[in-house]
Amino acid sequence: MKTLVLWLDDRVREIEYHALWLLLAAIFVILTATVFFRYVLGAPITWTEEFLTMLFTWMVFIGASSALSTHQHIRIDIVLRLLPPRYALVASIVAVLTCLAVFWVTIHYGLKYARTTWGDLTPMMGVTFGFYTLALPVTSICAALHVIRACVDDGVRTALMSTIEAQAGEGDEA
Repeated sequence: MKTLVLWLDDRVREIEYHALWLLLAAIFVILTATVFFRYVLGAPITWTEEFLTMLFTWMVFIGASSALSTHQHIRIDIVLRLLPPRYALVASIVAVLTCLAVFWVTIHYGLKYARTTWGDLTPMMGVTFGFYTLALPVTSICAALHVIRACVDDGVRTALMSTIEAQAGEGDEA
C-alpha cells in the first residue's frame, strides 16, 4: 500500500509540474497573440478571455496542490504554538483529519457542481463550464494524496508543516 501511494503521488507530482509549465507557456503565448492581434492588426481574438480564464483557473488549483506537495504552502500555526507540547501529536492528527475532510467535501461537492454545469456552454467558445469546475475536485484529489504521502513519509506531526515552520524548528524563528 505504501509503495502504491508513493508511486501514485510521484506520478501526480510529475503531471502537476509539467501541467504548470504548459499552462504558463500557453497563457504567455495566448496573451502575446491577443495583444498583437488587438493592437497591431486591429482584429481582436474574441475567445481568448474565456480560454485564459479556464487556463488560469486550472493553473491556480494545480499550483495550490503542488505547493502542498512540496510544503511551500502557508499554514497558520498559532493554535499549535499555544498548546502544550504534549498535545502536539493530537493536534497534528486533528489537523490532518480536518484537512482530509475538507478535501473530501470539495471532491464530493465539486463533482456534483461539475455535473450540474456540464451542460452549460461558454458564450464564445461553446465549451462546457464543466472544464472550469472540474479543477476543484481533481486537484483536491491530488492534494489529499499529497497529504497522505506526507503522513507516510514524514509522519503526522510534520505532514502539514510548511518549509518555513521546518526551518524555524531548526533554530530560526519565523
